[in-house]
Amino acid sequence: MCTTILIEHENGTVLGRNMDLEYFVDYQIQYLPKGYEYAFDLRHNPMKSKYKMMGTIFRDMLPLKDGVNEHGLIGCTNIYHMPKLFPSELDPNKKSISSLDFLSFVLANYKSVPEFLEDLDEIEMCCRDIDGNKVIAPHFHHIFVDAEGRSVIIENQNKKIVAYSDNPKVMTNSPGYPKHRERLKKAIPDVNKFVQAKKLPGGYDPISRFIKASYMRYSHFPAETYTEALENSYSILETVSIPMGFIPNENYDYYTHTVYTTGYDTYTKSLTIRSTHNPTIYRLNFDDIKDQSQMVRFRIGDDIEFKSLAN
Repeated sequence: MCTTILIEHENGTVLGRNMDLEYFVDYQIQYLPKGYEYAFDLRHNPMKSKYKMMGTIFRDMLPLKDGVNEHGLIGCTNIYHMPKLFPSELDPNKKSISSLDFLSFVLANYKSVPEFLEDLDEIEMCCRDIDGNKVIAPHFHHIFVDAEGRSVIIENQNKKIVAYSDNPKVMTNSPGYPKHRERLKKAIPDVNKFVQAKKLPGGYDPISRFIKASYMRYSHFPAETYTEALENSYSILETVSIPMGFIPNENYDYYTHTVYTTGYDTYTKSLTIRSTHNPTIYRLNFDDIKDQSQMVRFRIGDDIEFKSLAN
């Protein structure tokens, strides 16, 4: 599951995402300094960050699930179940990475979307390492946006990486991005004649969330400032947030639901996060890190915090 949207403002772009999971996962915020060894490639070479970055992690462990680097490049992962995503043999002429570490790799090494796309033909995601051993290779697709507002969705199809750089603004889950564009056009052929109160999808499947989030982006009042864009992002994502207890999940004896919502900004290079159980929005900037040469990890409270009106 998961829904990601982009909201523009006069100085940049906010990327907001709902993290929808089938079971509860303990999550944290992690800051990574320059030179930090964040993973190994599939030839067992250590990968170190050229740039500072921060984002969310699970269970006190990398990789990042969504994040921003010091140049304002932002990205996130969403689940994308499709067959034949990754090759099992490494191309000797390419940088071979697990899909697990792809987001961290991009944020660690690139300042902008065009710079990243220039190198894309030299990068591959595989499901085995140089020794032929299986590696953790989640079925992810990715969206990135940079400080100039340029965005791209990255998907694997037939064991090859494909980039959709037509300025995408919404990403959910399977099917692939081209199918979502087709379904959106079919559902809303003329936005000026669309009767949203009656025909806007109300389901929580990926196609319904894509159509609803796309229309809500279009219909929302334009944001001028960063704070207005962030407000719009949280407001729109609330309409596609999955409440706890709504979708039972027999595999985990739990419920598929929205665990947290994040909002990143390309201009302020900041991270904000709100837990489903705690509506307080927490914010972190790179300047908030006192010693930027060291890795730092943060947790947010899952209990509702109250502020007295009398104070």
